[in-house]
Amino acid sequence: MRIVELLRLVKNNLLRMKFRVMMTSAGVFIGTAAVILLMSLGAGLQRSVLSGFDDIGDLTEMTVNSPGDIFFGGGTAVQSDVVLNDQAIDGFREIPGVVAATPLLRLQANAELRLNRLTGFTNIQGIDTLEYRQFEVEMASGTDSPGQWQALVGARVADNFFNTQTGEQGGEDLNLQGQTLQLVLTRFSSETGEATERTVRLRVIGVMAESGGDRDFSVYLPIRNVQDLNTWATGQRPNVNRDGYSQALVKVESADAATVVEQEITRQGFFVFSFQSILSSINIIFLIIQAVVGGIGGLALVVAAFGIANTMIMSIYERTREIGLMKAVGATNRDVMLIFLAEAGAIGLIGGIGGVIFGIVLGQIGGFIGQQYLLAQIAQSGGSGEVESLVYTPLWLPIFALVFAALVGVLSGIYPALRAIRLDPIAALRYE
Repeated sequence: MRIVELLRLVKNNLLRMKFRVMMTSAGVFIGTAAVILLMSLGAGLQRSVLSGFDDIGDLTEMTVNSPGDIFFGGGTAVQSDVVLNDQAIDGFREIPGVVAATPLLRLQANAELRLNRLTGFTNIQGIDTLEYRQFEVEMASGTDSPGQWQALVGARVADNFFNTQTGEQGGEDLNLQGQTLQLVLTRFSSETGEATERTVRLRVIGVMAESGGDRDFSVYLPIRNVQDLNTWATGQRPNVNRDGYSQALVKVESADAATVVEQEITRQGFFVFSFQSILSSINIIFLIIQAVVGGIGGLALVVAAFGIANTMIMSIYERTREIGLMKAVGATNRDVMLIFLAEAGAIGLIGGIGGVIFGIVLGQIGGFIGQQYLLAQIAQSGGSGEVESLVYTPLWLPIFALVFAALVGVLSGIYPALRAIRLDPIAALRYE
């Protein structure tokens, strides 16, 4: 039987039982619409969450912590022989995919930055300046290679300055590029409690562009300068090979390489924080959510499959003589099976097309209403900005839904088709 003849025969048969086809395809319609709507909602929520990562940190950077710096419930630190020293950081640089790695040495003293009448508090850390240049940090101004007693500051450091006389924030329009800051450190005698101050002049040679991470609120100095300041503050020279650094920054060549590098550093006994790992976890969560909501819609399609099978079985009883006549004039079992499978698949496809259209339209309406509601809430709170629709239908979803609906129909027609080809032509012709 040629395809054209098959399609014409299927069309005529379905038109003869329009009402039954419509009622049967309604189940597929509901199931497909549910799949489209629920999975579009999940995809929209995923897109909204992940869009926030465009402005939060660099996916090719990760922060490494020594196990001894990680605290769990009750304030108990993890005991470990793993030390984040120069040897460990050199090992990080040997990992495939790593571009650069620099230690971070935290300033261990009470410190404040002063500029004229402004005072600011921020996170001050020492870095390997030569290694940090390989991070290729985007600069708002200046250079990314500080020399001795020169500072590289984050984009939001100026926001932390305030006027000591009025108490008002003074850093909104403050440009720190080229400024000479006073770094005032205070230490207290363990015996008398007497406070001693030390003032160091720092020249700002570069302001980093805003990244959305901790870097925006940090001041970086050459690591030797921070070692000298810590020696003065604590009264003893830190032994970083024995005690380790506060943290380390690792730069990888791509976001895809970040996962492999993170696994290797974790295997060595260190704790790693990266936005890429958070992103991967979020993607996994949404993948599970979409699988669950897709399964809910899929259950409706399974129920619809029984309806299609029932319709096709009833069709066999009504068309027994017709089937016998077809076989008598030369139709093969293959021809009969193709007819019933095509009819069942067509019922599934009809319901699928309607369900896809309805699901997309309903999703767009719901997404628009939700978007307008969120915009109204933002405006009511005095804010402003754009809000993406909470419903997003990727291109592959309607295609998948149509194919799945048609497949459900075909599978539902297998049993009725097998029953049809088992009919004896002579007995079928005698059937009343």
